[in-house]
Amino acid sequence: MGGAIAVPGNMTPVAEFNTIADAVAAARIYALTSPDPATTMPPFGSATGLKDYPPKEQLGERRLRVVKFPLDVTTGHSLRRDEVERKLNPLRDAGSPLAEWVLAFTEHSFRTTERLNEGFEPGGGGTWISLHDPVVCWYAVETGGEERDGWVVKRGEDVRVEMMGQWTRGMCVVDTRDRIKGLDEEVEVEGDMGDWLSPRKGNRVDRCVETLGERVLAGELLRTVFGD
Repeated sequence: MGGAIAVPGNMTPVAEFNTIADAVAAARIYALTSPDPATTMPPFGSATGLKDYPPKEQLGERRLRVVKFPLDVTTGHSLRRDEVERKLNPLRDAGSPLAEWVLAFTEHSFRTTERLNEGFEPGGGGTWISLHDPVVCWYAVETGGEERDGWVVKRGEDVRVEMMGQWTRGMCVVDTRDRIKGLDEEVEVEGDMGDWLSPRKGNRVDRCVETLGERVLAGELLRTVFGD
């Protein structure tokens, strides 16, 4: 889970927490998906104490597969205060320490949401928190990383991470220009700084764009932990 593609970030206008926390690490991981990792690998490995990545010739055809879950797909998967209280208040009253603990830490999260964001009524049942990381766990449990009905994954997207921008560090950059991709691996595409249109350069990140339903996960999560 990390990054934001076509939606605002949650730490800066363009950066999500996990990606801005270590933009170099994110960039290196994404580079491992590339047909030629050197084309997007951060250029200052030695300055960070990290080893240089082996050249393409030593790697052969080995590539890392990354399935990315950015804010675009995770934010809408929400858990509401009223559904938490409806499920857990009876269990807490019956003496469940787990229910009491979950009520305590989720209430803190709900209040933080109300404090930091517009449009929420303090103490209201409609206040919600996003289930960012649980979406990734849900995908892993439901699919095992394989194709499954209901899950839509965009394959091979060239997602790169900005590492040095004063205001844009941690930003996930994709090419949205209406440019024709290069077809010949040996010919550079005219007017393409950064080799975004090259068939042999750039990253190949898989990105989840649709799940089994934004309102499905909350119920599944509560049932899995606390039963029907």
